[in-house]
Amino acid sequence: MGTLTVRETLTYSAHLRLPSSMAKAEIDDIVEGTIMEMGLQECSDRLIGNWHLRGISGGEKKRLSIALETLVRPQLLFLDEPTSGLDSAAAFFVIQTLRNIAHDGRTVISSVHQPSSEVFTLFDDLFLLSAGEAVYFGEAKMAVEVQVYSHSFDILESEFNMFSHFSFCLKYVMRILINI
Repeated sequence: MGTLTVRETLTYSAHLRLPSSMAKAEIDDIVEGTIMEMGLQECSDRLIGNWHLRGISGGEKKRLSIALETLVRPQLLFLDEPTSGLDSAAAFFVIQTLRNIAHDGRTVISSVHQPSSEVFTLFDDLFLLSAGEAVYFGEAKMAVEVQVYSHSFDILESEFNMFSHFSFCLKYVMRILINI
């Protein structure tokens, strides 16, 4: 696949995955719409690349892999760590794109470990786990106060990375409970 362009890869996948009764023009429209939706316009005619051939960036590859799944317009998109290995700017763009997909009426569920503050603000809902137990489920913007075993941890400054704060507090509480 590294010797194909982004557009060629999406077109190839579309021909394999979409109904054979679809006209070529319809398939081309879906491919172009997916390129736009995933923000791949600037790299659409570049080679993907491989270990031997330089190609698109890591963030563009992540968005391309997501684009390959969104071609068929699934109602549910489940992603496991779509931002791993990306810098904060690329991670932000990936999550922003997923949020746009979700706001388009599709359900997006994703696990994200240690998101930046900017990425955290893009979450609509949040499900926090600690030691395999649910400690919070609800709107992400309402998670500024986490209640864990009758301990309350408030975020005092808006500059804090909320997720890092939650992680610290949850680890602290787990240590306290273990030492009791």
